[in-house]
Amino acid sequence: MTSDPTPLTRFQRMLLGTDGTVTHLLEAYAEEPIDVFKLLQRIEPAEGVDAALDVSPGDEVLRRQVVLRGRRSGRSLLYAEALIAVARIEPAVLDGLVATDRPIGVLLAENRTETFREIIRVDHGPAGPFGTHFGIDEGAEMIWRTYRIVVRRRPVMLITERFPADSFRDLPA
Repeated sequence: MTSDPTPLTRFQRMLLGTDGTVTHLLEAYAEEPIDVFKLLQRIEPAEGVDAALDVSPGDEVLRRQVVLRGRRSGRSLLYAEALIAVARIEPAVLDGLVATDRPIGVLLAENRTETFREIIRVDHGPAGPFGTHFGIDEGAEMIWRTYRIVVRRRPVMLITERFPADSFRDLPA
């Protein structure tokens, strides 16, 4: 972890700590609908043992990378990566992920999937290659969190969400 970031705003703390659907928070903040722009999505064998997702080498996973953008403004608000254990996800949710541009949380809610979300890590550091999605320099600071979604006491998804540290600063701390 790098040095402490600029103090977080109230909204940044909400994004990092929520166990709800981030898309709805972003829509309320941006005052516009949010669209999912898929950068990568493929089903592949797991590369190794992943304790947080409880998958073994060869287990099928859906790897997904998206940017959440304001529909009218086109402004990139959040970059997210998800690793999903295919064998543990409901077929309707998997079909929705693969065939549509609907957010994960919305699909889970529409299918009435009961979930538990567990935040594993919150961190910050240089944007690196993720900066290109926001038009910022690789050295600019980003904030991120990694959490998992558990269904029926089994981890189903591991998600990391990133945003520039200077985002969401127009609300009071």
